Amino acid sequence: MKMRRFLTIILSLVILSSTFLGTAYAEKVFRWSGSWGNTWDLSFHQGFIWVHMMGLTEGLIKWDKDMNPVKGMAESYTISKDGTVYTFKIRKDAKWSNGDKVTAYDFEYGIKYILSPKNGRGSFFGGAWYIKNAKDYANAVISDPNQVGIKVLDEYTIQFTLDGPHPDFLTTCALPTLYPMHRTSIEKLGNKAFDAGNLVTNGPYKLVGYTPNVEYILEKNPYYYDADKVEVDKIVGKLGGDPFLMYRRNEVDLINVGAAQLPVIEKDPILKKELITFPQSTVNLMYFSYFEHPAFDDRRVLTALQKAIDKEKICKFVYRGLAKPAYSVVTDLIPGSTANDPEVVEKFRFDPEAARKLLAEAGYPGGKGFPTVHFLIHSGQANDPLILAVKSEWEKNLGIKVIIDNYEQGVWSVKRFEIQSEPTFTFSGASYLYPDPAAPLTLNYAEGCLVASLKTKDLVEKVRLEKEQTEALKAGDTKKAAELAKRIHNIIYTRSAPEARKILSLVQQAQRTTDPNKRLELYRQANKIRDINMYSSFPLVQPMSARLVKSNFEVPFNKYLVGFPVGFAYIRTK
Repeated sequence: MKMRRFLTIILSLVILSSTFLGTAYAEKVFRWSGSWGNTWDLSFHQGFIWVHMMGLTEGLIKWDKDMNPVKGMAESYTISKDGTVYTFKIRKDAKWSNGDKVTAYDFEYGIKYILSPKNGRGSFFGGAWYIKNAKDYANAVISDPNQVGIKVLDEYTIQFTLDGPHPDFLTTCALPTLYPMHRTSIEKLGNKAFDAGNLVTNGPYKLVGYTPNVEYILEKNPYYYDADKVEVDKIVGKLGGDPFLMYRRNEVDLINVGAAQLPVIEKDPILKKELITFPQSTVNLMYFSYFEHPAFDDRRVLTALQKAIDKEKICKFVYRGLAKPAYSVVTDLIPGSTANDPEVVEKFRFDPEAARKLLAEAGYPGGKGFPTVHFLIHSGQANDPLILAVKSEWEKNLGIKVIIDNYEQGVWSVKRFEIQSEPTFTFSGASYLYPDPAAPLTLNYAEGCLVASLKTKDLVEKVRLEKEQTEALKAGDTKKAAELAKRIHNIIYTRSAPEARKILSLVQQAQRTTDPNKRLELYRQANKIRDINMYSSFPLVQPMSARLVKSNFEVPFNKYLVGFPVGFAYIRTK
């Protein structure tokens, strides 16, 4: 009897103990329909760099949950009186996910790796191009990385010398082009250093699993200096499937919502309560691919293509009011934007009669003789009502033929940068990552306007020379690479439109001034010239961000990055 009672007590204690431990150590997992990409290498400008920013890698500066720039890896910093020299002290408790200490040398190596033309040659250089000689190094004009204005003063002190005063440089230190990279693993493993299990990072999470087109898995980095403040243990980014269906099956906790899902959400009391909407600094655009055809060198044709699109109707019926027409590539959330400038709006306002007249004046009455246009899309865009609406508007209002070419996302991400045999457009959103007038007109964006103003045959020639330059660098022929860089520079700066060169001049003036009002006005003028001349793309709509979030999570969102979470480390459970 006593033995039975004793065993009963022991069994009860075991059950209570296991229940308590199960509750205390229950893993907290956050699943979302995540940003996609095809490499974890930071030198490539594609979707996974934003996963780095949200949790894998941390710069000298980071954003807090309210999007204020605060110290990250930096313990302190000083700025010279003329605003051209920034000196950062790195915190001594900063470690990589393998336990190695983070040093100033890691920042020097990482930034120069990202800038190096031998690597990904990502188009998004941001504040890195503010650094003295960084642009010339990235473009292979100079081959010596020691000429770049980055100096390690000691193991925990790094200094940047800029090409002029740039008030937004500190904020750009939170962006991926100014991140550190783990030199030892990269030099030892090469490209395999960017594989799951090998990738060494210094942020609140580490990459432990990745299956292309399926999912990636992040787990807490135990060596992160603020690890005790990170609540969610695991992040799962889903890369395939139907996000809305997955959300309703309770397979994910966060998804982006499109207009097609709104009628279902509005009828479901639970989904309606979980819907979050907010303004975002994003414009949905049509981008020109690389192709050669004289029709697209004619500004009358480009204006006609814009005026043939009824953006008001698209916002009302396609987006169900969760968007407004866009006439600028820069949203009105960014200071200096000309999104609401009357002249810009009027030039591209929907007017099918005027559009047909312009097309006829250009030699294509009723669309006769106009080349077939291709929309290069990925599988995730196959049923995008915006793309289908633009196709319908051009065919109906201009009489031109549009063919949609649908590719798997990985193939699309490569193909969109290739030279096309026929006129081709791609669709994507553009977000400007912080609320400063320089954000949409950093030097690489300003130079992008020069490139976008080239005749199509000159643009194709430039792309071919860039491919030759890449091959020369791979072969170690720096002399040939430098010669090709000069030829590319000559095309950009001598064949671009005068208005585009005016944009660059205004941006350079803005970068040299310390007067905030003058600086703002210079950027506003540059934005207007770009908008009026349609350099690089057609703005379509400025969408609201719409997200479904499970009620047991609290997620701070980044309205300057397509409504992604500000950082996984800030996600809380309720």
